[in-house]
Formats: sequence, structure tokens, C-alpha cells
Amino acid sequence: MGGLLPGMPNLIQQDILKELGIDQLPAERQEEVLTAMTEAVVKRIILRLMGELSEEQRGRLEEVANSGDSTKISEFLTANIPSHETLVKEEVVSFKKDMQVTVDGLLA
Repeated sequence: MGGLLPGMPNLIQQDILKELGIDQLPAERQEEVLTAMTEAVVKRIILRLMGELSEEQRGRLEEVANSGDSTKISEFLTANIPSHETLVKEEVVSFKKDMQVTVDGLLA
């Protein structure tokens, strides 16, 4: 998961922490919630990106992702899904909207 989107989990966590107010939870709970949310949103992003690719492209992306080379991954996504950055942002926004109700319940 992290191989396909290097650095993405940390960026997502920072964004989620700020925007959803998870920083109000006890530190241990913050970590649990952030880990679960990050895994969920990264999966959503990967599924969305994979949906934009042909079967052949998905196979090539898997090979590139397994290399762990973030430059190659970025180049592949840019060449094959020019709008990948927009798709990632849309998925994060959508996820945050979905999670706001849950977070509000945790903070109540």
C-alpha cells in the first residue's frame, strides 16, 4: 500500500488530524484512529487509481510499485493518469466528509 503512494500516509494523517479535530483525542486514541483512517483512505485512493488503468497498465504499475522507487511511481502515474493528483485530492476530501460524522461522535 505504501509502495504505491510513498509519503502519502504521513500527508493524509497530518491533513486528517487538523481538519477532523482528532488532536482533541488522547494521544493513544489519536494514533489508533489515524492509522485506521489512513489505511482506509489509501485503499480508496489505490482503488480509484487502479480503476483508471487498463489491465496491462495495472500490471505494469504493480511492477513499478514493487520497486519502491517513488520517482518511477510518480512518472508512471503522471504518464498514465495525468489527473492522478486531482483524483487523490478528491478521494481525501470524500473520505473526510464520510468520516466527519464518526469523528463528531467520538468527540461528543
